[in-house]
Amino acid sequence: MEEVRQGSNERQKEAIRQSSEKEIDNIRKEFKSKLASDLEITERRERDSINMEKNSMILKKKTEIVSSLLENLNIRLPELRRNDKYELILSDSLKVAERDLGKDFIVKCAPEDAEILGKKMKEIKIQKDPAIRLGIICNSANGERIIDFRVDRLFKEVRQELEAMILENIGAN
Repeated sequence: MEEVRQGSNERQKEAIRQSSEKEIDNIRKEFKSKLASDLEITERRERDSINMEKNSMILKKKTEIVSSLLENLNIRLPELRRNDKYELILSDSLKVAERDLGKDFIVKCAPEDAEILGKKMKEIKIQKDPAIRLGIICNSANGERIIDFRVDRLFKEVRQELEAMILENIGAN
């Protein structure tokens, strides 16, 4: 009887050992699977983080380049005066001023522009103003209304929009 009990105890021990080993194997497999999944998630997050940082650096560099380009363009605005289209810009500005201010308006402009305007339109009142770099400022005869056609002011007004358009066109979005 003792032998039967011992044999039964041995079988129970063996069954418990096998069951425990199976459970340990299952836990190991589950742990490896969870570890692999966590590692994959961590790698994906790291890749995404690196890509975001890379894209941020590229966008920053593109923005710096475009900003530098626009700054150089702003510095070179006075060269516009040598372009044939500059007279057209001035005459179009005068037409708008005449329409909005009436006939007897006063034009303030850079001394260089006074020469251009004087040749083209002799009937307008011109005041030379060295503080004006490029373009004109038109005042109504009574001084109540002003229209500012200075090129640098207009450039400053559209600069952000221009920068956004350039960045969009070079794929910085």
